[in-house]
Amino acid sequence: MNGYVGTILQVDLCSGKEERIAPDEVFIRHFLGGRGFVSQWLYEHLPRGVPPLSDDNLLIFASGPCNGTIVPSSCRGSVGAKSPLTSLLGSGNTGSSFSVQLKRAGYDMLVLRGKARGPSYLVIEDGDIKLLNCEDLWGMGTTETVFTLRRRHGYRGVSIGCIGQAGEHLVPISTIIFDRFRGAGRGGMGAVMGSKNLKAIVVKGSGGIRAAHAGRLRKDALDFIAALKKEPYFERYSKEGTAVIAEPMNRQGSALVRNGTSGFFQDIEGVNAKRLKTELFVRQKACFSCPMPCTQQYGVSEGQYAGTFGEGSAGASVVMGFGPRCGVSDIKAIAKAHSLTNEFGLDLISTNAVIAFGMECVEKGLITADATKGKALRFGNARALIEMIGDIAFKRRFGTVLGQGVKKASEIIGGESEWFAPHVKGMDMMEVDPRGMPSWGLMFAVSSRGADHVRAYDVCQMMPFSDEELIRIAGTPKVRDMFGPEGKGRSVAFFENIRAVADSMEICRFVTRGKLGFPEHFVDMLCHVTGRAFSPEELYTIGERIINVERLFNLREGMTPADDTLPQRYLHEPLQEGGAKNQIVPLKEMLSDYYAARGWDTVTGYPTAETRATLMI
Repeated sequence: MNGYVGTILQVDLCSGKEERIAPDEVFIRHFLGGRGFVSQWLYEHLPRGVPPLSDDNLLIFASGPCNGTIVPSSCRGSVGAKSPLTSLLGSGNTGSSFSVQLKRAGYDMLVLRGKARGPSYLVIEDGDIKLLNCEDLWGMGTTETVFTLRRRHGYRGVSIGCIGQAGEHLVPISTIIFDRFRGAGRGGMGAVMGSKNLKAIVVKGSGGIRAAHAGRLRKDALDFIAALKKEPYFERYSKEGTAVIAEPMNRQGSALVRNGTSGFFQDIEGVNAKRLKTELFVRQKACFSCPMPCTQQYGVSEGQYAGTFGEGSAGASVVMGFGPRCGVSDIKAIAKAHSLTNEFGLDLISTNAVIAFGMECVEKGLITADATKGKALRFGNARALIEMIGDIAFKRRFGTVLGQGVKKASEIIGGESEWFAPHVKGMDMMEVDPRGMPSWGLMFAVSSRGADHVRAYDVCQMMPFSDEELIRIAGTPKVRDMFGPEGKGRSVAFFENIRAVADSMEICRFVTRGKLGFPEHFVDMLCHVTGRAFSPEELYTIGERIINVERLFNLREGMTPADDTLPQRYLHEPLQEGGAKNQIVPLKEMLSDYYAARGWDTVTGYPTAETRATLMI
């Protein structure tokens, strides 16, 4: 089956039973792969109300049709389960070779159920599936785990997904780390893996992956790369990573500074791309199969953080998250914080979110010194920031509270903390202040996994789209206005559909972020990989179908339209300084536009009967 292996592997970790399932043509045609496969499988096969940390929760890893081919940046892979952080859909998407090795081993998707009898790891090597004891690995960080398993199972053609100590301790903001540096699974996928006594998955495959029309695909891929190199962000990202957005975010007023108490960070020069390049830079690096090296490896060679090493895109979630969000301007301390979150297997965004939230609670007197055991958890205190990461991972002291995410932490702390707790539906917000970018506020409010930017990644105000293109996206060129509500509901819906398709094909949204995100730019590659005829319109419908299935999953689990909102701070508390001074988020107007674009009932929040019939769900 070109582009697909044609087999889903299901493993019961308790009994050891293996089942191989052939996906039917309707499943493939309607959901493509990757994220689409994960979301539909959870909706269809996970009963309502299953506790996220119970043996009955499903943990799913999926590849897409483009994985293992020459499609540019087809290095992504999806993971999903019911989230212990939100009790809604939990999922993630990572750039590593894991999904490629899964396909080479003979499987489009891996579905895990049950719980191993003791600490274990799963080895998938072609048709050979083994669940092995690993008490010796339990308690290790992700780096030592990966190195140990590579010594046992080899280095070439091997990919490893594992949890750190946070996942072992069932911390709700833990994640899964792939091949040492690549995290995936917001909403506690690491805790789900830990609840199954599963420390790691080792995948090694030797099978080939065929494209239906290799010659035509090669031409498509070369044309796509040539077009990508003309995009305005290509050179910037290739040379400096996404840290180039730090200063523009700060000027614009969209940086979440000191947990949203300020609209401008005075010390931005201490954490900008230039500082990162001059003090920490090791080399620029691309993901597997990607022509754009937006990842940076960094290292600290001197001072109290000497020996720190890591890699990442180095953008908002690292520099702006542990920096301005926490009031910290020491770039080496920020590098240490990022390295530790990976080592312990913590979600990067949630970790800096809860710590910044805790800092504001301390500043406002809502948390006493007794609660933090003497830690000066205040904005700008890099030492307290770094120590709290360990406390969260190991469920020590006040870290036990913060590790539950800002929603539950605010419920425990009480008082005015719930006013400024940065979350939607229990998912912690990333480092963009929605008052500075209202379209992103809408993205946070409606995302299927709670406050999340990559589900839509609306770039209407960032990219030089023509009026004609903006009318296609949003129905009006006025969507270009940063602070006005016009067209933003429709544009968020448009980009959500596009991102769902890319996540299902398993190609990176960084290469499809701008004009290359229109379906006509990548539909031929999909056709030539799979040998199936798809139109741009059909791809857009597939994305819309996936978004609606994720919506139905969440509504089934108890979500209501009232949950499509933002923290009160961003709706009622204008910024007092910076590029977004006096702004609040016009959510009501944007949300009405979004519901209309989606075809959802404004009272129940459900897709209308007409919408469901059109999408065949």
